[in-house]
Amino acid sequence: MLQSLQRLSRPQRQLIFFLVFGGILMAIVALTIVLVSSAINTGARPQAFAIDENLTVREFATLPDNDAYPAGVAAYGDGVYTGSYASGAIWYIDGAGQVTEIPGTREGIGAVSGLAVGPDGALYIVDQYDTDVRSGGGDVKRLTPDGTLSVFATIEDERGFVQPDDVALDGAGRVYVTDRGRNEVWRFEPDGSGGVVWWTGPQQEANGPRPAVTGLAYDATTDSMILTDPETNTLYRVAVADGSSAVLYQHPANAANPPGFDGVTVTPDGTIYIAALGQNGIVRFENDSITYVAGQFRGSSDVDYAEGNRLFVSNWDQSSLALPLVEPRLPFGIDVIELP
Repeated sequence: MLQSLQRLSRPQRQLIFFLVFGGILMAIVALTIVLVSSAINTGARPQAFAIDENLTVREFATLPDNDAYPAGVAAYGDGVYTGSYASGAIWYIDGAGQVTEIPGTREGIGAVSGLAVGPDGALYIVDQYDTDVRSGGGDVKRLTPDGTLSVFATIEDERGFVQPDDVALDGAGRVYVTDRGRNEVWRFEPDGSGGVVWWTGPQQEANGPRPAVTGLAYDATTDSMILTDPETNTLYRVAVADGSSAVLYQHPANAANPPGFDGVTVTPDGTIYIAALGQNGIVRFENDSITYVAGQFRGSSDVDYAEGNRLFVSNWDQSSLALPLVEPRLPFGIDVIELP
């Protein structure tokens, strides 16, 4: 074989060398990827647990798809709605944990980010169109109880929605939408018309993080909206009547283990619970401070209060959307916290 190679021209020998060397290099790279992926994904699927001994945490239901990525939850009746950030599918999970996909949602929605249920049972859906964080755009869709899916609201200026995130309704049925890309909250009339910038977050301070409002919930006890900012870890209260705002909580800028506030909900008595996505936990805000009540979720991006004194929590498991070697810890699921 050596003699056969020697009879070849120099360019032919060089080509063979590079092919052999390239093949060996590719095999090494492939083996490295396999080993790294195996090392990253060897951990067991964690299950959330209660930190506050007065409550309990359990898995409420698992979702059928390997790309479910449930970023948002919205309680309704004795169950909960959730939707896929990857496929656009919407599921309703009844009180017994039975999962039902809503027909037509997978075809009509791109990436579900936020969810809210109106007083007539209609579901409002923040659709980001695409899971690619480099892409922009989106709208709010409305799913009626009879299964009709339609575009409810868009922003008509040159920018449009940039990164719409969450949605909530006030006592009058007006619809509010956060846009973290614009750092704004938009308000729409109950029919989707009259979209206006209702509230704008603070400007970026020198050398500080860029503010980006995300989580949104209505507090009926004070007729106000509760807002979160995960970049500055700030909790706001904004009055529905005039848009005046106050900082309820500001996590110290350089403190360890920032919570990474995301979804938020308010109980009928005015207690605020927040999804601390940065720490995979749920916190309760009280007495001007936060207390972790449950932890070890798999991407706790949203939380919503439900009848029966319960909190539904999403397990978004979003790391695998951004990191190619990381696999989601299947199956995706929704957890429930039973409050005392």
